[in-house]
Amino acid sequence: MRAEWQAHIDELLQTYQEKRRQIQEMQSKLETIEAEAEAADGMVRVTVDRQGRLTSLELDPRVQRRLGSAELAEAIMEASKEAQSQVADQMRAAMQDLVPEGAAKENFDIAKLLPERPDNIDAVRERLGILPP
Repeated sequence: MRAEWQAHIDELLQTYQEKRRQIQEMQSKLETIEAEAEAADGMVRVTVDRQGRLTSLELDPRVQRRLGSAELAEAIMEASKEAQSQVADQMRAAMQDLVPEGAAKENFDIAKLLPERPDNIDAVRERLGILPP
């Protein structure tokens, strides 16, 4: 195998490994995303995780005197939707540099961008006669 081919293959593998590292870092950041939002003049506060699941609900004691049950439910839903929207914006912003052009960014599965590892790269190198020294 020619030395320039070996160098090119090594460069491609190094690029792959760098992209894989960037994706792993981004996934770690995505796992910590959460958002908080308020409604009813701050008397209702919610926190949602990266998947939009409600993780915290805080009600000001005054809310029981000021809002009926339907209004309270509406305020909780309003705050939840706002927090979910913030999470979606954060996710899009975190992924925008790694999502390929033309991909549906809102539904893109970043885990599919690169496989866990290239298919048995040593077998490929052996078949091509370019095993590393």
